[in-house]
Amino acid sequence: MKLLRTTTLVDTPPRVVSAALTERALFGGDGVLAPGDELVLTGSRFRVADLTVCGLRLVPVAGPLRVELLVRLAPTAAGTLVTATAASRTALLGMALRRPLLTLLTSTVDGIRSRAGTLAGAAVVVGAAIVRERAVLAQQRAYPATAAGRWELPGGRVEPTESDVDAVRRECAEELGVDVRVGDPVGPDVALGKDILLRVYRAELAEPGAVPHPYDHQALRWLTAGRLGGVDWLPADRVLLAALRRLLADTG
Repeated sequence: MKLLRTTTLVDTPPRVVSAALTERALFGGDGVLAPGDELVLTGSRFRVADLTVCGLRLVPVAGPLRVELLVRLAPTAAGTLVTATAASRTALLGMALRRPLLTLLTSTVDGIRSRAGTLAGAAVVVGAAIVRERAVLAQQRAYPATAAGRWELPGGRVEPTESDVDAVRRECAEELGVDVRVGDPVGPDVALGKDILLRVYRAELAEPGAVPHPYDHQALRWLTAGRLGGVDWLPADRVLLAALRRLLADTG
C-alpha cells in the first residue's frame, strides 16, 4: 500500500476533535457529514465509509483520485494526535496526483486543528440513546415548524451546574417522565452550528416496566437497527445512525 501522510497535535480531547469531522465545512461544504454521504474533493467523488470518535474514512467512488482518505485521532498526554493519510492499493502515485493530495491532507489537518480549538469551549447538548430489547427510543418533534414531524433522540442542553449524566437524567424525566441509568457516550460528538456540541449517551430505563410518554413531542417510537433508516431524522441525529446500529448489535 502506497501512503501519503501528514500529522498535527491538537490540545483537545479526541471526542471534541471528532466533532470537527462531522462538519462538511472541513471540506468546503455546508451542513453535517454522516456515514454514506458523498463529497467531491479535488475533482473526485468520495463516500463516507466510517465516522467515529476515532476518525473518518473516505473511500473513492469516481474520479482520478482512486485512494482511501483516512483521518485518525489518537489520544496522547499532550492532546490528540491527528493523522491524515491517503492510501493507494494500486500503482505509485504520480506527481500530478501527489501534489493535490498533499494539499488536501494539509488543509484537512489544519482545518481540524482550527475548528477543534473553537469547539473546546462549546456548550454541550446531551442526547439519550435509550435501549430496550435491541431497540432505541426516538421522538418526533412537534415544533418549531422547520423541525416538526422529524425525529431525534431525547435530550437537551447541559445547565452550568450540571454534569452530562445529570442533564441526561433530567431531560428524560422532563421530556418522557422516566428515570434512566446513563452509560458511555455513543458515536462522535456532533457540531451544532458555531459553538454547540451534541454528545449522546447510552441509557436504559431505571425501571424496566416504565412507559415513556411524549410530553413535548408528537410521538415516540422504539426502532430496531433495521428500522433506523425508516424515519426522517434531524441532520445531527442522522450522523449517529451507524453508531446506534453498532450499539444495538452489541446489546444482549
